[in-house]
Amino acid sequence: MYRNSKNIFHKTFAFSITSLILFVVANIYPIMIVIIAGESRELTIIGMIYTLFKEGFVVVGAIILVVLVLSPLLVMLSYIIIGFLTASKQAQGVVKMLMIFLTRARHWAMIDIFLVSILVALVKLIGYATIKFDIAFVALLLFIIVDALTLKSIKPVELWQYYKRVYE
Repeated sequence: MYRNSKNIFHKTFAFSITSLILFVVANIYPIMIVIIAGESRELTIIGMIYTLFKEGFVVVGAIILVVLVLSPLLVMLSYIIIGFLTASKQAQGVVKMLMIFLTRARHWAMIDIFLVSILVALVKLIGYATIKFDIAFVALLLFIIVDALTLKSIKPVELWQYYKRVYE
């Protein structure tokens, strides 16, 4: 994969499929298991959001749902759809709409900030609890790395240049 590729959406598509797989694993399985006073709790992203809604923190739960689940998911799915449509040179209007959406939605995916907040919380809990990292923690780390590589290696200007080559 090299910069200014003629097939930039192929690179984007590959990163997006990888991100989607890691994202699903990070959201389904527990991120960590916390044991405090002999009581064990599995922490998942979806479970955390559910608890916030259940305890009445609807606004906070909604914000976390948007920035941790919906925005990253919509960005990845948009890249995948764009990859399929440009490969077949179809639905020019849909591709253009999704590319405009991506320029705005990429900034709302803040799962990397969530990881930093987990690490800060762990520093405070380390003396009071036993913490065991689970498979979703590794998937979350890998997702953040792949997502950062995607955003760093694929510039919006390059996407628009490729769009023009494909459809014009």
